[in-house]
Amino acid sequence: MKPGLADSYVLALSWQPAFCQTYGYEAGKPECLNLSETSYASHHMTLHGLWPNQKACGQSYSYCGVAPQKNHCSYAPVELGPVVATHLKELMPSYAFGSCLERHEWNKHGSCQVLSSDDYFSLAMRLAREADNSTMGEYLRENRGLSIKQQQLRQKIQEAFGQNADQKIYLGCKNGMLVDIFIQLPVLIPEQQPLSVLIADAPKTDRYSGCPDHIWISDFKNGDRS
Repeated sequence: MKPGLADSYVLALSWQPAFCQTYGYEAGKPECLNLSETSYASHHMTLHGLWPNQKACGQSYSYCGVAPQKNHCSYAPVELGPVVATHLKELMPSYAFGSCLERHEWNKHGSCQVLSSDDYFSLAMRLAREADNSTMGEYLRENRGLSIKQQQLRQKIQEAFGQNADQKIYLGCKNGMLVDIFIQLPVLIPEQQPLSVLIADAPKTDRYSGCPDHIWISDFKNGDRS
């Protein structure tokens, strides 16, 4: 695979409490075992990654000039400036607690684009914070520990990012809980371009949601709501 051939991007966000309940605790992820209920990650969407896509390759446009590793921490550390590193530890708990998601994301996805590691993660964090500060993010925070209607969440997405924006955002659920929020983006992402404009220019998602009509927004305290 050669870098720089993307025709769109995906901003991958997670709802950390649900990730921990549906996978992280069982897998022994330190970012789950050591995460407090008052932390940033338990009240905000967290950053999974920023993925360049190439339509001809489907979801397999990755590892450009890089050999995949089974363990995230088998990759060399990612070189990041102190300011970027500090902010990334807040938005990506795996980085803060040493399970090396940032290494995996940089080698799998960052290798297929042309920005430096600092610029790549800075862009991803800028977009993640804008999503989290939106009407959608506020709605999720307000409903921690509660069941919400999927249709109501989609309405909040449209309020935040424009008409039909929900067709460009994948909602991923497991055991009835919201775990993933994947936002489609265009190939060109100008530095100051608002997320609503980027989403308007993006292709529709082709992922099947599978979320139930009523979705549980985990607060760490509640289990299977399917």
